[in-house]
Amino acid sequence: MPSVSVIVSNFNGARFLPRLLETLRAQRGVAVEIIMVDRCSTDDSGKILTANPDVKVLTEPPETGLVAGYHAGTTLASHELLFFCNEDMWFDPDCLRLLAGRIDLAARVGAADPWQWTYDGREWIHGGTKFYRTAWALNSPHPRYAADFNVPMVAGETVPFPCAGAVMIHRDVYRELGGWDTGFFLDHEDIDLFIRAWQRNWKTEQVPAAKVYHAVNASSAQTLTRLNVSVGRRRYVSQRANLTAIAIKYFSWRAVLLAALVWPAVVLNNLVKLRGRMLRGDWDVVVDLWRRLPGLLVFRKANSAYNRLRRGEEFFRTPEHVAGNPSH
Repeated sequence: MPSVSVIVSNFNGARFLPRLLETLRAQRGVAVEIIMVDRCSTDDSGKILTANPDVKVLTEPPETGLVAGYHAGTTLASHELLFFCNEDMWFDPDCLRLLAGRIDLAARVGAADPWQWTYDGREWIHGGTKFYRTAWALNSPHPRYAADFNVPMVAGETVPFPCAGAVMIHRDVYRELGGWDTGFFLDHEDIDLFIRAWQRNWKTEQVPAAKVYHAVNASSAQTLTRLNVSVGRRRYVSQRANLTAIAIKYFSWRAVLLAALVWPAVVLNNLVKLRGRMLRGDWDVVVDLWRRLPGLLVFRKANSAYNRLRRGEEFFRTPEHVAGNPSH
């Protein structure tokens, strides 16, 4: 029987926790341990977790971001498979078993990606992922390629990266990749991790029958008290900075310059639409990148052998990752 360490990031998600825990305990065909990384919640999360002594709990400040919490949770994980997920989810009873069945180290399948629906199950929000060529993408590390997250693919087809909100990865693969980049607050952390997987010839397969139900963006309106800023504002800065950060880490310098052009394009777009608050956020993007730059360059140097073999920009245009091309 496969064994799975489920690592949940929770930030004031008390209203979701009972159903989350109920559906995790109801998983069939797998041994499950539940690890809850509580982000200093101020709601009733603490009371709920205290009433569930089988759940391993540790704390992580919310300011560090989603995957910093995930990574902290791995220190308590004892099983061979890691399943990272948000707190605002619930799962079909065969979800983890179906995901575990796709992991095959001999075949270089190191991760599995479930499909997601809205919390009420009415709308499909995440399926197969493919890139497609476009004139100019404002929300992609490679501005000539955007991602389509709702491609109707079949079980076992390869996707370039899974959704960080709910993904299973083998513990040994996670360690080989160096884990999540904890400098990413929110957004594009999945692309970052799985560029490294692709560079090392690891694949991710999608599993349509593994169903996840997700209350998307439930935390965006909350406030990061220590920073006196909303999660939504911090997220805007992070997701814009992360695009260039990925390019710096993996791309050829010529492609880094192309990726850097996204920032002035976003600024111009916000100017035209008179989005003053976003323009202030655009300046914060530059500050954030400058702060992170020394660490990004250290990583780039350490990863240089892989970058020479497989330049990061090729991740977005490799045939099996592009819509209309075969996935096997």
